[in-house]
Amino acid sequence: MSCRVYLSGKMSNRYVEDVKSERRRATDELAKYKMRAVDPAAAEDKLWPSKKKAKISSTFKRKIMEIMVWHDLWLIRRCDVMLVLTGDVVSEGTLLEWRYAQNIGIPVVMIAPERIKGTFMGWVNILVPQDHMFPDLRSAARFINKKYAKEYAEHHEYFTAAIKNRRVR
Repeated sequence: MSCRVYLSGKMSNRYVEDVKSERRRATDELAKYKMRAVDPAAAEDKLWPSKKKAKISSTFKRKIMEIMVWHDLWLIRRCDVMLVLTGDVVSEGTLLEWRYAQNIGIPVVMIAPERIKGTFMGWVNILVPQDHMFPDLRSAARFINKKYAKEYAEHHEYFTAAIKNRRVR
């Protein structure tokens, strides 16, 4: 098993192809470091329109939204790190996922070039550690690999032994 990185970021009112492309790039970049992207959009994209230049809706029926939220929370709990892909333009859902992850001890890394430059300042600038904000995907993935994937690898044997009720060497 490899380090699991939950992909978070604004999706609604954005073009379907832009969101899919952004998440494919993140998945590919994380895979270079043998990390696994966990992308809730992979299941949700069945609800998105398929025509060219289609935007993802911000209105879903309550029951569908409930299911998406509970599934996303379930996925977050099973991840080692959260990567916010759209740190300069976060949505309500992204902020709530981020706070949930922090509350349960999952570190949050954010791609936010405008916040880093200081051209955009807000609560997120204060509540996300500066050393966890990056100008691009490549540097964010490198940081996750260096700081969290190695930590995951160090504890993986112990964790696996505990689950399987085996002794650690």
